[in-house]
Amino acid sequence: MTYAPSVRRLLVPLAVAAATAAILIPTTPAEARPASAGHVAARAASVTVANMAFSPASVTTTLGGSVTWTFQDSISHTTTSDQGFWDSGPKSGGATYARTFTSAGTFAYHCAIHSMMHGKVKVPLTSSGSASKGYKLTWATVKGTGGVTYDVKTRLGKGHWVLLRAATTRTHAKFNPAKSGEYQVRARTAKGGSRSGWSPTVTVTIS
Repeated sequence: MTYAPSVRRLLVPLAVAAATAAILIPTTPAEARPASAGHVAARAASVTVANMAFSPASVTTTLGGSVTWTFQDSISHTTTSDQGFWDSGPKSGGATYARTFTSAGTFAYHCAIHSMMHGKVKVPLTSSGSASKGYKLTWATVKGTGGVTYDVKTRLGKGHWVLLRAATTRTHAKFNPAKSGEYQVRARTAKGGSRSGWSPTVTVTIS
């Protein structure tokens, strides 16, 4: 019992040193835990419909993300896809309309009642992988059905765009070309004879 105080004096600095070491030395190097663009959390975007305008007129959401329109004017407006992908119908007085975007593209829309009102929703595809092993490119969260298909293009540097997939119903594909360099990738969604615009480009590096 006479040694307890001195034992405590020895143990305290040892505990502090151990805690400091745990903070300074991670169990896994940071280089081994890169953030993956293929696991981006779904993000919501909001558009206010007021004063005869969509605000903001252009929004970006993720694959599987949603956009909610809030109709604040006392007169009715709609959010209506230029290519027929959706139509809210007339809404006003604080009513809302939400849509989940399950595929990549740039989706233009308008108010079916007031032709001067226009907006767009941008949805980029995602990539996950590495420069040495290639990437999984994902352009949709659900398989194309009911006439819905997807087009995917790539290009090396500032070269010509080349079709990777045309009118596919699949949601993803492996991308690992033989030639190294920086590639740009984009996709769009089609239904029947209507097609969205191309999505914002995503850049992947192949080594």
